[in-house]
Amino acid sequence: MSLSRARERLEPFLPALRVARFVLAVVLVAAMLVVAVRYVPFGSLTWSLLAPALAGALLWWTLLARGWAILASGHAAREDMGMWCRTQVLRYLPGGIWAPTSRVVLVGGSAVDRVATVAAENIVSLVAALALGGAALALGGGSPVWVLLVGALLIPPVGLRLAGDRTRLDRARTWRATGNALVAFVGYLAAAVLVQAAVSGWHDPLLVAGAAGVAWAFGLVVVFLPGGLGARELAYAGLLAASFPHADLAAAAVVMRALTIVAELMILVVLGRPAAESLEAPPTAAERTSGTLGVGEESAARRGSDGHLTALGHKVPGS
Repeated sequence: MSLSRARERLEPFLPALRVARFVLAVVLVAAMLVVAVRYVPFGSLTWSLLAPALAGALLWWTLLARGWAILASGHAAREDMGMWCRTQVLRYLPGGIWAPTSRVVLVGGSAVDRVATVAAENIVSLVAALALGGAALALGGGSPVWVLLVGALLIPPVGLRLAGDRTRLDRARTWRATGNALVAFVGYLAAAVLVQAAVSGWHDPLLVAGAAGVAWAFGLVVVFLPGGLGARELAYAGLLAASFPHADLAAAAVVMRALTIVAELMILVVLGRPAAESLEAPPTAAERTSGTLGVGEESAARRGSDGHLTALGHKVPGS
């Protein structure tokens, strides 16, 4: 069976598949939330600090999705942000590589272009977390050596120079994505400080912020653990072991994990749900060949908001 014929047979089921994919993503994130909430020390929390902490986490997650959209299409398209939210759920599966792998398949372009876009997304997040975390640790009374991590911000422009003109990435797109990531991680570090304060009171906020940033980066590179589970919390507790009781660090790490999953679920429901137009029945082969649809109507039916051909609600690789 040819690829075009298989696609024609699949087309009537695309709206249902989009809904099923979205529902499965929500269920998976909700399941992770249930697991995390089981270990939250509800009785010892200052609840008034968790609302602004959630706001910081929501800002962080939304801007991460926006950063992907900037790199993929040059602007913050809802379609691209929604695709990132849905595929990001796959990081909870064993192996921890399925989220970026799925985006390599779905983003479109040449093989080099796809890999470069996904790599850039991870690199800008990594360097933003390291730069802010290192600066906060140095300013908060840690070793001055931590400030060297700020130099990680040089990695994106160096990588861009090495890539040359072989990818969709350019200087403006890369710097916008890097600036976006820095603002995102300001939200994440603020959320971490508020969560630790909710557990143990206001102590060493810069150290807490720095540890949260460096620990997040550590969890990102430990790819064999789904979502960095365990690695991030272990690094956070290790960096702050001399400043806080172990029980307080463990409690804050669990609360922060639960809070970020809540933020992820909320953003997934808002941005990740299928767009209304994607749930409309696609044109049949007979309609396309008989001319029932005009050129503009067919184009609108087969193209996303940014003009790329779509399948299953995502850009077709190479389009």
